[in-house]
Amino acid sequence: MVSTPAPSLVLHSDGRRFPLVDGLSAGRGPDNGMLLEDSSVSTHHAVFHEAGGRWLVKDLNSTNGTKLNGIRIQGTAPLSEGDSLKFGAVELRVEGLVAAPPLLAAAFPPPLPAPVRPPALPVPSQLPPPIPPPLAPQMSPRPPLPAQRPRVKTKSHLGLWIALGACILLLLSGAWFLRDSFMPGAGMKGLLAFREQAGQDPRAAFAEAKAPGKLADLNSVLWPTVDPEAGWTYFFRTCLVTGGARDGNRQAVLFYHPWSDIGLVTQWEDQERLRDMEMVPGEALRKGGIAPYGGAMGWTRLQAYAPPAVGMVTAQTLKAFEKAFATESAVDKALPWLGRGQAREACRMACSLQFAQVVKSLVTFSAAYDQPARMAFIRLLAQGSNGIGAAKDTPLDSARALRDLPSKAWSGFQPTALVDTEARVLVVAHHRESPDLFLGVVFRREGAELVPERMDLLSFKACYGALK
Repeated sequence: MVSTPAPSLVLHSDGRRFPLVDGLSAGRGPDNGMLLEDSSVSTHHAVFHEAGGRWLVKDLNSTNGTKLNGIRIQGTAPLSEGDSLKFGAVELRVEGLVAAPPLLAAAFPPPLPAPVRPPALPVPSQLPPPIPPPLAPQMSPRPPLPAQRPRVKTKSHLGLWIALGACILLLLSGAWFLRDSFMPGAGMKGLLAFREQAGQDPRAAFAEAKAPGKLADLNSVLWPTVDPEAGWTYFFRTCLVTGGARDGNRQAVLFYHPWSDIGLVTQWEDQERLRDMEMVPGEALRKGGIAPYGGAMGWTRLQAYAPPAVGMVTAQTLKAFEKAFATESAVDKALPWLGRGQAREACRMACSLQFAQVVKSLVTFSAAYDQPARMAFIRLLAQGSNGIGAAKDTPLDSARALRDLPSKAWSGFQPTALVDTEARVLVVAHHRESPDLFLGVVFRREGAELVPERMDLLSFKACYGALK
């Protein structure tokens, strides 16, 4: 019987073999289990984990990147037998992996239960036949039938049905062309494409905007210590988008960033040309411009558990935007308080402070390889659904939804915000394939260790639906 080699990584250059173990780190630093003394390799380049019978490799924001079969990966990627890995200029081969278990179809069930629908009434063809009345005890003889009258040919209703069908078709086509007037979120394909482009190349996305001076003003206030392109990239990759009512060929659109609780209110022409934009704190939208706006995310000030608070504050902000722009598309008319005194500058400064807090928490989270919250979060995600049992206080709805996630979906959660207190640490992450889906994890401090306490999987869409 031929023995199967243990899972390992083989160096192309000299054939050295590194056995795969959970938590194996690769890099140029002496504290790595896989020491690669090459200048193209970062000090801590990548780490390997086993989850659900599959081996995963995660790039640790290395300088020269990690390539899997010639393609540079972002975050975590699954490994298969015979795969080629490249850390900088160092090439390796994956050997000894058994066939991985099949992946389930990707499905993200909403965290809130669906409303119970009443049972459907049976259609006429499904109704039971009528029960005939009982026969009388004594049957009297039937009277003779009257003579049959000649049948009169009825008029055909075909023309009436054709006219009715044409009217219905006309109404449906009219509703399709007017859908934006009745559904403020529909028909936003061009705006979603803008968000996608701005999350990759903000300079190109803003190139045709008719407000270059406004963009320069926002850059100078919002990103005093961060490269504007990096700031906008992070904003658009993790923001939600909703639209107000159409006013002719113009429409107001909100790009809302729930993690910093700020929004970019924009005005568009035919959903193709950006004409105006202004940054507004979520608190200013929710309170109708009442000052002061502060410099903290609204959901951090609530006396509530953080992930549901994020969803609630987000839903309230989107609702406030739709109310303000229900009949108007111009920013200065729908939000007149922005033009009063120093309100505009105060809003911008509040947005800058809130952005700075979120960026600072993310830098703290990822600055050091051995940062406790970072390592605890990576270890928990690597376990996939097996890690749910360790977080004893996870709600039943979230536990059920998390267990239904396919194993490959766990690697898609990217850290978005970090809140560190003396007793607990909260890590919130959004899903890179769907900004609407986010995961909150609470770790409890036990000495020098962080122990998972609770996990919440939530959807902004479900939160907004519950509020409406």
